[in-house]
Order: sequence, then structure tokens, then C-alpha cells
Amino acid sequence: MIKQAVKQSISSDRKWWEQSVVYQVYPKSFYDSDHDGVGDLQGVIQKLDYLQELGIDVIWLSPVYSSPMDDNGYDISDYQGIAEEFGTMADMDELIAQASKRGIKLIMDLVVNHTSDEHVWFAQSKTDKNHPQRDWYIWQDGIGTGPPNSWQSVFGGSCWEYEPVTGQYYMHTFSKKQPDLNWENPQLRQAVYQMIDWWIAKGIAGFRVDAITFIKKSFDAAGQETGIVKANQCGIDTMLKELSEQSFRKHDLLTVAEAPGVSLDQLSSYVGTDGYFSMLFEFDHIDLDLAEDGRWYKPKKWSLHDFKEAISGSQTLFNEQGWGALYLENHDQPRSLNKFIEPAGIGPMSAKMLAAVYFLLKGTPFIYQGQELGMTNTSFQSVDEFNDLASIDQYEAALKEGFDEKEALRAVGNRSRDNARTPMQWSRAENGGFSTGQPWLPSNSNYQIVNAENRQDPDSVFSFYKQLINLRKNSEYTELLTYGQYEEVLGSHPDVMAYIRRNEDKAVAVLANFKNKEVEIDFPYQVKKVILTNSSETAVEHTLQPYECFVLELTN
Repeated sequence: MIKQAVKQSISSDRKWWEQSVVYQVYPKSFYDSDHDGVGDLQGVIQKLDYLQELGIDVIWLSPVYSSPMDDNGYDISDYQGIAEEFGTMADMDELIAQASKRGIKLIMDLVVNHTSDEHVWFAQSKTDKNHPQRDWYIWQDGIGTGPPNSWQSVFGGSCWEYEPVTGQYYMHTFSKKQPDLNWENPQLRQAVYQMIDWWIAKGIAGFRVDAITFIKKSFDAAGQETGIVKANQCGIDTMLKELSEQSFRKHDLLTVAEAPGVSLDQLSSYVGTDGYFSMLFEFDHIDLDLAEDGRWYKPKKWSLHDFKEAISGSQTLFNEQGWGALYLENHDQPRSLNKFIEPAGIGPMSAKMLAAVYFLLKGTPFIYQGQELGMTNTSFQSVDEFNDLASIDQYEAALKEGFDEKEALRAVGNRSRDNARTPMQWSRAENGGFSTGQPWLPSNSNYQIVNAENRQDPDSVFSFYKQLINLRKNSEYTELLTYGQYEEVLGSHPDVMAYIRRNEDKAVAVLANFKNKEVEIDFPYQVKKVILTNSSETAVEHTLQPYECFVLELTN
């Protein structure tokens, strides 16, 4: 029965991105080549050999487009320009070419739910109700002296901003400096498709598609009445199908959607055989601590069982159809060590355990810069240290709800997006070797301990990631770890996550202890050999040491 399922799951139409490992570069914090305190494209070019050494195949480059930087580049003022702080279009062309020489492809962020309010499209749209580009954005009359409705922005406050020139309100799901595009307008959609084609012609291999499930808005009586703007509204499928057919499917691309609001029963429409995207980032396993109101300072309690349930739900679906984007970190999340590991247990052992757990699931693994070093959250001493708009909003909301300043800072700091955006820690030198200038965001104080200088050490976190990459790409287990079936085991164990990847020929198990204590296990499978472990043990006994993990070949 298992063998038959395995045969059905392997498609003859295999894609290059199914066998790839993606590394996300947040350029502002990656490497500063001109020492002005801000990372840049030349900095990425200078570190390509490091990425080649790690073994990755694809760079996901966070936005470098022209932008006033209200939201760190996700407010784009020119889709076909490069922000001066990052360099020039010539630098971009050089990056694409130099990466290609090393066998590395490049994908970019595609931000088309909104633009900057400084984009020429919006500048034209706001001048006159009768302007041809007026309906490229969402404009409505207010009600009485207030906005059109009570919807809230993701970043806090009303999602409507009054524009006095024409006396109407424009909609912004995020910052008021990020007006939403009107995807109901066919001319707007065609302009977006032309821009996408322009970048593909430059040699881009695909896109991470930002906030795409927000592009459909429902204003009728059956739509949303109140609360934060909701994603994945009825009718979005028509828009996404056209986007896929008009742009993505004409090329051999990797497209990964940021898709909040997509449930498990909708996954096949998004990433199935005829899905809109190659894969999507799911949030169920990563936002376990978020309640429906999205307030960071009121974290929801969760357990390892919840994490395993979220992972197994999608992995079981991917046994039959679709493809997963495997991740624990990105620029919008705190560091995974702080999210999943208790403070006393944070270190190389637990970092390797987390790496093995997510890296060998079915899908394409994504590494966020510094994750391969074991980088951690930073410590915020004042709200003035926050750069992230969402963090500032959450802090102010916490104060309004009665938190004192110290409590609010601690609660919001634990989940601040700035935790992931501190400068990359290259060395023990000042600012972690990121820059000799004053970094745009202070470096984490632990850079003298956690950095890339010791990556040649066979016991380093970096070396462990290299082994995982090699295991996926260049070993006798490559076929299995890419296309094999997923099977959860020890599902009821409160402290251990375990699963098996299986095909006709082999079976590989991953066992991981998520606790800072020794735990007992009853693993009823015959072990053929230990493939990889983060400990000095050479065999699996009836116990696992704190944060110990094993990758095992089983007798199939």
C-alpha cells in the first residue's frame, strides 16, 4: 500500500526547484561594502563565495527596488529602479551574472498588493477623480465625518487615509504610506504583468510573492464588517489564476507565495498540479503563539503537539499533491531558537536539532541569513531601538491596554521583526564584521560568540547545515528526501517530534527532543544506521538527551 502511494506521488514532470535549497538575503543587513552602515548589492556579490560554500542553489533577495523605506523596501516607488542605498541597476545585473557563474539562481520579492504613496501611479491617481489611473487604487467616500468603514490596518489604526485634494479616502492594508492597488482594474493588472516580464527578461528565476492573498477586497454586505483587513476573500481565485497564466506559467519559475488565510483544504488550488504558485509559505506552524487579534503582547499558549499537528497536516497533503516551502525563519519572524527553545537551552545543540527537523521534510528548504550560524534574538533596551513599524504599533497598543513601558518592551521585543533584521554576524570584529560604519540597526551583542569565523569547525552549526544540504542534494538519500512520502511517528509524545520519509527502496527517520532534559522514547523500528546526529552518541537507545536529534536509515 505504501509502495503504491509512493509511485503515485512521483511525477515525471520534475521541477528544478524541487531539488533546490533557498537562502534568503535581507540586503540591508547582509554585508555593507561601502561602510555607510547599510548593506548593499555589492555586499551580496562579495559574499557569494560564502553562499556557494554553504551549498545553496537559490538566493531570495528581499526588496531592493526604489523606495522611501517607510517599510524597509516593501513600499515601492519604482518597480524598475534600484534604491540608491543598495546600489544601481548595473550592480543588480552584476549580481545576477556572478550568482549564475556559481550555479546560483536569484528570485526577488514581488510586492503587488500595494505600492509606495510616492509611486508615480499613485501620484497621478490622487490628482483627480477622473484621472485614467484613479481606479488603479481603491478610493471611497467617507461616511459622515469618518472613513468608509471600521476596518483596521495590519499595522494598526484605520486602513483608510483621507486625501484632501479629492475629498476621498484611499485604502491601505498596511502602512498609510502603502496604498493598496485595485486588482479589479484590468489596466493595472496588465501593467503589473509587464513589469514581471521585464524582470524575468533580466534573468530573474522567480519571485517570493508578498501579501498576495490581500489583493481581493470584499465591500458587499456579505463581506467583512469589522476588524483587521482579512486575506483570501471570495473571488481571489480568478485574480490569482490570471496572474499565473499571464506571467508565471509562461516561464520556468520558482514562485512562492506569502499566503496568510489559506486553509489546508484550499492548498491544492494554490500549489496543486494546476496551482497558482510553485509553493507557499504556511503560517500555522510559525504563528502558534498568535491569537486572532494578532497582538504580540498577549501570546497564546501552545505545545509541541500543536507544532507537530500543523506540520503533519500539510505534509500529509503533500504526499498526494502540491509542494511545501520549508522554513522556520524569515525577515518577519523572530529567530527560531528563541521561538521554539527555552532560554537555558539556546545554543548549537538546539540549533542543529531545529535544522534537522524542518530541513528533511517534503518540500524546498529555505534558510534565512544567520540561521545557519545559530543567530538569536537581540535585547531591546528602549522602544527607540525599534525600526520595525509593526513593533512600534504593537508597543503603543500594549501601553493603551495597560502594560507599563518595561512590560510592553519585553513582550513586543520577544516577537519584534527587528530580531531577524540585526546585521549578519560575519566575524568577531566590530559590528560583527558587517560594517565599519554605524549600522542602521544595532548589532546583536553576542556577535563575538555567534559568527561565521568558526564555520570550518566540523561541530559548528554551519557545518551541520552543510551536511543537511549535502544529504538532500548529493547523497544516496537524495531521491528519498526529495520525493519520498511523509509519515508521522510518536505523534502523542509530548516532548519528541519524529517522522519517517519513505520510498520503495529506503526509509529514513528523524528523531528530535525539543526539551532541555532527557526523555524516554519507544521507537519501534529497526535502525540500519545513523546517518547524522548532533550528539556524540553512535546509536539510538531508549532515551534522548536534551535537544538530541538523529537522522536514521531504517530497515525498510
